[in-house]
Amino acid sequence: MSLTGIILLASDRFEVDYFVTGEVAIAWMLFMIFPAISIVTSYFIYHKENAYISKTAKFVFYSYPVIVVLSVFGLINLSNMLIIVIIISVILFLLTIVALIHLNVFTDATGLTSTIIFTVLIIISILLKRYHIIYSGLVITMVLALFLIGSFIFGIRCLYLGERNKYFKNVTFWGSFIITLMFMGLLWKLMHWPGGNLIITTSNILLPLATVIFLLTLPSSGYTEWKPLHKKIIIRLLIPWTLIFMLFLFRFLLPEVHNIIWNKDVTIVNYGFDMPDYTIELKGNPDE
Repeated sequence: MSLTGIILLASDRFEVDYFVTGEVAIAWMLFMIFPAISIVTSYFIYHKENAYISKTAKFVFYSYPVIVVLSVFGLINLSNMLIIVIIISVILFLLTIVALIHLNVFTDATGLTSTIIFTVLIIISILLKRYHIIYSGLVITMVLALFLIGSFIFGIRCLYLGERNKYFKNVTFWGSFIITLMFMGLLWKLMHWPGGNLIITTSNILLPLATVIFLLTLPSSGYTEWKPLHKKIIIRLLIPWTLIFMLFLFRFLLPEVHNIIWNKDVTIVNYGFDMPDYTIELKGNPDE
């Protein structure tokens, strides 16, 4: 339901009726999505060895593109039928969580393929949005929404993978949460949704603070004695962290680069001395 709320708000064809405003829809999404994801993810982690559950999650994952296309088509064309919209929303939300759980729980925790692919897709979707390519709003909404939810799910999984390494648990969970918050703020700002400034401000405070704390405390955490699994998971989290930290640096330290990334028409200012151009004039008779 929460993911569907994002999709519907991103669609210009969808009109929010039944006394439901965009602010209410977004607030509902924020209050509902994370507790629901935590409960469902924990359930799948506890029953990870169940063959039926793992096969079901795998089937949903590979069928997800078809599910999304059919769901979006139904939501756009049946937006005036509240009951149908609610039913489709609930089904899409549950299947989305299951698909992301398969990707972030049932696969190798140290795998970098999905993280790299999503990072590249985020960069591509930002470029599409910058040049106002048709359906770019829907594309970046889907990519960012899936990645931020997936990051949160992976953070929950890290709590179970950390065993007795409390430092690893704290770093991976809160790191995943900050990644989630940062991409959520980016999505909110790009789509001009209410609350975007608050999310961006919060994430901009947490990101450099968490980076400094991590760099200062990592040497004393016994990192060299960690299990290879834990070290590889940290490397996996550093990929999206590097992307959001670069965007953070561009915004505050390199505003020219920031404007080039986010603005289609960038005016290049020539900082001269405001001196008018002059021409050489020949005085007297030129034939002499």
